[in-house]
Amino acid sequence: MTSRPLERSRSTAWQSIDGELVLLRVRARELLGLNEVARRIWELADGTRAVQQIAAIVAAEFDVPPEVAEADTARFVEELIGLDALKLREES
Repeated sequence: MTSRPLERSRSTAWQSIDGELVLLRVRARELLGLNEVARRIWELADGTRAVQQIAAIVAAEFDVPPEVAEADTARFVEELIGLDALKLREES
């Protein structure tokens, strides 16, 4: 994955409902519920961190090996990019 920061796409709305984070893919009219780790990745994809930085935080917070966190984070991020929920921030 690239070292460019990730940011949330404007085509995806999100809201916390009863402690669960739900993404609404507006164009697809689809709701996606996120588990605790996925929610944290979403929160960290704020336009300031790249995948590797997000994975390092996930590894520390959820006590998983860094290589597992990086592989799982990259896979999830790729899925969200494919769904147009996340995107790589444009370079200035």
